[in-house]
Amino acid sequence: MSIATSTASQSSRWMRQATRVHAVGTAPIGAGGDPRSTMQWHADHRHGALMDALPFDVGGRWIIDWLNKREQTPGLVKIRDGASRDYDDMPYYAIADGHRLSRADLALGRPQLTAAAFAVYDHLVGDDLPRSLQVSIPNALDLAFFVAGSAEASAEWMPDLQTMVTAEVSEIATRWGSRVVLQLESLAILLAYDRTPRQDWALLTSELVQQVAGILVAAPQAAWVLHLCYGDLAHEALIEPTDLTAAVQFLNGLDDFLVDLGLPMPTVHLPLAHGDNPPPTDPAFYTALRRLHRGIAVIAGLVAENHPQQTRASVDLVVEALGGLPDGIGAGCGHGRRSIAAGAANAALAAAITHALNTPASCGKPRTETKPAQV
Repeated sequence: MSIATSTASQSSRWMRQATRVHAVGTAPIGAGGDPRSTMQWHADHRHGALMDALPFDVGGRWIIDWLNKREQTPGLVKIRDGASRDYDDMPYYAIADGHRLSRADLALGRPQLTAAAFAVYDHLVGDDLPRSLQVSIPNALDLAFFVAGSAEASAEWMPDLQTMVTAEVSEIATRWGSRVVLQLESLAILLAYDRTPRQDWALLTSELVQQVAGILVAAPQAAWVLHLCYGDLAHEALIEPTDLTAAVQFLNGLDDFLVDLGLPMPTVHLPLAHGDNPPPTDPAFYTALRRLHRGIAVIAGLVAENHPQQTRASVDLVVEALGGLPDGIGAGCGHGRRSIAAGAANAALAAAITHALNTPASCGKPRTETKPAQV
């Protein structure tokens, strides 16, 4: 089934909601630096494509600036130096004996950054700009893993980091309501599967699902995107994926858990391309997607500007495996490690693909709402 030749179903939900471009977060190197310039860059590079929300991330270093600021926090001790040039060059910290962590010790400052973004929103230039802003929320599990330096050491940090993240999420959702889309971002989830024997995945899934759900329930009425990640420090992945089995197992487990709570499943940004690599074109890589619970909205993170042919081939494989169009198209991660030219090329390719998918001759096969057996 190709983008150009597939037949659309007039009864499909894909006719009611077109595929959108999802800007994962950051603007390219030199194009951002503050909320207004980041939002304006994304607005300027839409190429007429639909977009749900504008991100306003101020840099491409994700949690590295947060890590570096822990050195200035009383009660924390740096136990390893690092310039964060790669994954083996990260600073680690320990909690001093007798010190009790507070929210201020650990704060991301997302409510303040969101306020700054809304303060300049009306100064943006462009027609039909998305009214919602996309707020980047690093997962507490990732913050704990990277600040402590290991999964074992992170356990001491987790309760306080979970409390801090849920407090910031709740504050943002309360203040801005439907004007924000909260994007929970996690490399640690797929990293945990990568480092855990498969026979232990059932227990791991239960633990990860409860941790993520604990953040989602802090803003139950908010629009959520869950951004899974393979890592992109120095535009290099920490995980080399071979298939989507781990991601599907986690997502199906989260969906089941949220159904029991009466909460909706977040839209999922699923990374396919990573670093400078193209998305896989082996159909076997996508087989697990056939077992993804129908009704889970998927953003396919497959746009690789240096590999347009492989990107388009990947789109067809995603459509075939899902049984219908993805809800969104985007890069595998943010543009913050790309040059301005590379970021612009990625945005242009993403827009071209969504325009092709949204034409009457594009893929529009409906996805059923039945839930296959758990992976």
